[in-house]
Amino acid sequence: MDLLIRQARRETTNEIVDIAIDGGRIVAIAPSLSGDFERVIEAHRLMASPPFINPHFHLENALLGITANSSGTLREAINTYLTIKQQMPRDDIIRRGDAALRAALHYGTLALRSHVDVDQEAGTRLAEAVLAIRDRWRGLVDIQVVAFPQHGLARNPAAVELMWQCMDMGADAVGGMPHGERDMDDAARHIEIAFEIARKYNADIDMHTDETDDPNWRSLGLLADATIANSYQGRVTASHCCAMSRWPVRVRDGIIEKVRRAEISVCPNAPVNLLLQGRNDPPPMPRGVVPIKALLEAEVNVTCGQDDALNMFYPFGKMDMLEVAAITAHVGQLSSSKEIETAFRMPRQNAARALRRQGYGLEVGALGDLVLVDAASALDALRLQPDRKYVIRRGQVLATTESQSWLADSVPMPSRV
Repeated sequence: MDLLIRQARRETTNEIVDIAIDGGRIVAIAPSLSGDFERVIEAHRLMASPPFINPHFHLENALLGITANSSGTLREAINTYLTIKQQMPRDDIIRRGDAALRAALHYGTLALRSHVDVDQEAGTRLAEAVLAIRDRWRGLVDIQVVAFPQHGLARNPAAVELMWQCMDMGADAVGGMPHGERDMDDAARHIEIAFEIARKYNADIDMHTDETDDPNWRSLGLLADATIANSYQGRVTASHCCAMSRWPVRVRDGIIEKVRRAEISVCPNAPVNLLLQGRNDPPPMPRGVVPIKALLEAEVNVTCGQDDALNMFYPFGKMDMLEVAAITAHVGQLSSSKEIETAFRMPRQNAARALRRQGYGLEVGALGDLVLVDAASALDALRLQPDRKYVIRRGQVLATTESQSWLADSVPMPSRV
């Protein structure tokens, strides 16, 4: 057989087990396994986890290094990018995309969903580059490309035509930004067009939804209604949803119930929205992130995304989904044992559900994709964000990390209790 991982910690039960992988799938999990294996990894009780997933990112503008945004707002970032994206060379997009994905792989991410601008300024040029990145990384990191109409659809027939072209080119999912339209009627038409395209290609939908400080934007409710009307339950993700944090509780809870019935996944992008939202508000400053606990209590599938890294939208980010999950836990005030475990699932099982990943998990018959994390618990993983010692895809080791540190002999050791 291909690979034996000996004495790994099973994160769901804390059992110490051996894991055998053959033909790209997990074929056995037991306290002790024997046989003829091409490679044996001594896990020494490292946690064995399914791989991490980044369900929301923008590959084409990753690592631009251009962080100028004097107001710090989303609007200025969009306006700055409007000029830049018309001039980005294809080779540079691919080079930076490769760099971002190398970092993501290092931290154990084996799947990613990338939104790419499709509009009159960029045409399909950015999408062509990101589709090339997807194909270049096939067999390493699974990438879904989302055609994203940054500047609307309802009164923008040119953008609608470009969306059709982008799907013809091989984009995987249909994006949207209904709150970018003129009013709620146009937002409803925006959503309707997106579903027309998605049904034609049997594609999932992932929309930037109500990413605004304006509490009057409630297009998430329209998206939920359209999801049910089109029998698209379980195939739609609403990303950002910042305005929800400003809605009256009665309105919020009513729309959350619609989201639950529509089986929409919600993807807050906490690091980025914490930085961008509420810049022009007087104290107390709003947080700009969805009410995560209210969604979880309603049994809505909540995940978390990196969104951006080192650009005018967000000058930070290292492509580590444990960092993203830890920030999400902070802003969502997820601190009980159960809540911490939920936060740990957000970039793993919850993201796999949002992206409808098949064969995901740590069980016999699942794909032989896993990460050995230097942690003993979900709390350890989020608190310490430790090394991903091995990153394994289909039973093949793609990355290893071996950190070393040194302290002088004069530094006291922890006292025994």
